[in-house]
Amino acid sequence: MAQSIGFIGLGIMGHPMALNLVKAGYKVTVFNRTRSKAEPLEKSGALVAATPAEAARLADVVMIIVSDTAAVEEVVLGKGGILETLRSGAIVIDSSTISPAFSRKLACHAAGKGASWLDAPVTGSKHGAERGELTFMIGGDRETLDRALPVLQVLGKKHIYCGAHGSGLSAKLAQNAIQATMVEVFCEGFVLATKAGVHPQTMFEIIQSSMARAALTDFKAPFIFKGDFTPYFPLKLMHKDLELAMETAYAQNVPMPAAAAVKEVYGTAKAQGKGDLDYAAVITFLEEVAGVKVRAES
Repeated sequence: MAQSIGFIGLGIMGHPMALNLVKAGYKVTVFNRTRSKAEPLEKSGALVAATPAEAARLADVVMIIVSDTAAVEEVVLGKGGILETLRSGAIVIDSSTISPAFSRKLACHAAGKGASWLDAPVTGSKHGAERGELTFMIGGDRETLDRALPVLQVLGKKHIYCGAHGSGLSAKLAQNAIQATMVEVFCEGFVLATKAGVHPQTMFEIIQSSMARAALTDFKAPFIFKGDFTPYFPLKLMHKDLELAMETAYAQNVPMPAAAAVKEVYGTAKAQGKGDLDYAAVITFLEEVAGVKVRAES
């Protein structure tokens, strides 16, 4: 069992993940650019580091979950980054959703320090993070995964090995392209039905009685009907993941015309200032253009 964990990134997902590790009895040292976000964890028993390097200095396992590729680059390779202090034999588990190609480069940097790297993005939203029920998609050496599994089992219910370095991220980008498209098309259909005079609850009953029913939209619909876009996963991050999916598809010579169109819709909603809302807020752009609101009593 790894006794010491450095944990970097205390956002919507990172905070509950780090808290679960503290509760499980690990010695956890956390770092976040905004120190105030670390204070509740400090009260729960975590140590707070001034830099990523300090968080990694004595760690057997370093976990990273930050917003994008640039943020990962900063906490790994930048001044005060983990590469300055990363121990030989340590494992870095990066649960950020970033470029698979760049992640492979970081794995090489870690290997140069005698450490191992796993790309391990997650799905399950903040509820899954709070309950320790995330699903991990993992790329890297299988032996490293086996060593990291006791830590990952505190955080998730499912740990799916996808293959070599970058494979977990490729799987995550494919999943988010599907998820983003499902929600956007659901929103298009409901805006159309509402504009045509069909009540949203009536349309929802039809969907739930048809092959179009999906667990994702079952979950999102009540929030949309209330106009509650409290972020479970921010729209700006979904747009970022769609951009990464497009880059990966281009590199692999894979056409993704539907996902490319959906990316533009999320991009427009982001440009309207909706980036910090849940990604289901993409419906508000469609509503504004159509001149209707898809709202219903719960």
